[in-house]
Amino acid sequence: MDELHTVIQSISGETKAKPAHLTVFREFLAHLEKIQHKAPRAPVKAAAKPAKRKPRRAK
Repeated sequence: MDELHTVIQSISGETKAKPAHLTVFREFLAHLEKIQHKAPRAPVKAAAKPAKRKPRRAK
């Protein structure tokens, strides 16, 4: 088991450095912002009013 831990530690030191989470998040937000500015806005349709029903007659 000790050998396993030694091997895992030696491998984990060889991995590439990962960018900070905040950096990735900021890049993501910047990407979303670019997409929003490029996309044309769809026209807003007025909400259709439901048809009025006649009141029921009491039997």
